[in-house]
Amino acid sequence: MSDPKKGDVLLEMKDVRIDGFSDERWHQIIKGVDLTLHRGEVLGLIGESGAGKSTLGKAAMGYAQPGCKIKSGSLMFDGIDIMAATEAEKRELWGSRMAYVAQSAAASFNPAHRLIGQTVESTVAHGVRPEAEAREDAVDLYRQLSLPDPENIGDRYPHQVSGGQLQRVMTAMAMSPRPDLIIFDEPTTALDVTTQVDVLLSMRAIVEEFDTAAIYITHDLAVVAQMADRIKVLRYGEEVEDADTETMLKAPTQDYT
Repeated sequence: MSDPKKGDVLLEMKDVRIDGFSDERWHQIIKGVDLTLHRGEVLGLIGESGAGKSTLGKAAMGYAQPGCKIKSGSLMFDGIDIMAATEAEKRELWGSRMAYVAQSAAASFNPAHRLIGQTVESTVAHGVRPEAEAREDAVDLYRQLSLPDPENIGDRYPHQVSGGQLQRVMTAMAMSPRPDLIIFDEPTTALDVTTQVDVLLSMRAIVEEFDTAAIYITHDLAVVAQMADRIKVLRYGEEVEDADTETMLKAPTQDYT
């Protein structure tokens, strides 16, 4: 078997249907969506609030948030049938081959621990690298993500850095084990516009550096245009259209887009 390379299919979701529980009954949230992601590709998942973007993004990792269930469909990740995987098997993938970058970095860090320890925790726990090597690598990642004083910023606590810096540290945490797939879930929404641009450029550069596949979730077309090779538009849990970024921006086929 040849080594995986950029352009190979990494993730394939077919006819995925997800239900959510509210008002004492189950409702359809995702209504039969297909998604294909290649190694080294960034897919922008865009739509208004309630479109099902985050729900679909998390489902790409085989995860259904509380109150939701993946009802049907197929989900293949690098030849692994995620729908058939046990919880333990999925947890082995999470934090090693799959990573998630949340909207609020501040809520994702333990305020009592230094940044460097949290950056390498998953990498060390999954046996990807020994701690000393992981810490050296974290400093390199901080540098590549344009964090100030990369040799020492990891010694700080989460409250001692800015929101933009914390978002970059969270990206370093996600990149540390060199995952095949990263889900970015509106990670720059809470930042001011200037900081947002800087963080986006850093994220895009590091994803390209390591040929990581990514799904970038947002409601902001200007943001996704900077990050994505391809864009998928969702509305009410259904696909509106899917095209490469240039085509989507210049000649969308649907009025909603």
